[in-house]
Amino acid sequence: MTHPLSSERGSAAIEFAISAIVLFALVFGCIGVAMAVYTYQVINEYARDASRYAIVHGANCNSPINGNCNIGTGGTSSSAPANMALKAYLNNEIFPGINGNNLNITTVYGTAPGETSCSVMHCNGAGDQVTVTVSYPYLYAIPFVPRRSFTMNATSTMIISQ
Repeated sequence: MTHPLSSERGSAAIEFAISAIVLFALVFGCIGVAMAVYTYQVINEYARDASRYAIVHGANCNSPINGNCNIGTGGTSSSAPANMALKAYLNNEIFPGINGNNLNITTVYGTAPGETSCSVMHCNGAGDQVTVTVSYPYLYAIPFVPRRSFTMNATSTMIISQ
């Protein structure tokens, strides 16, 4: 004699398999979003730290240890003196999961708000404004979803102190 519920044998395993796929996709998706938020916060911290470094290394910067500590001027080129100096500075800050070699730094010097001209020729003197933009390529990868890469950007603007 056969059991009356024999046609439902194994249905719990199938239901668990379907539910587990959805559950794991949600768990790994949450982890992926948390890593993206973490990376965005680190890139913002990098931008703030780089602009802080730039405001104390302006045209009038003099160090008693090594003389002139001016980092130069910036621009869109990664080989611009200020961009190279800021990238070297940021590579000394270590955050887990962030590859410092992938950082792209752009530095723009200009007049401070309310000013009509710069204090020195390249606008990197005391009272001028520096804007640092840090870009970082982020690869978002979770199971069952195609990988996506996008660029995270953070910008910080401060007034040069010396």
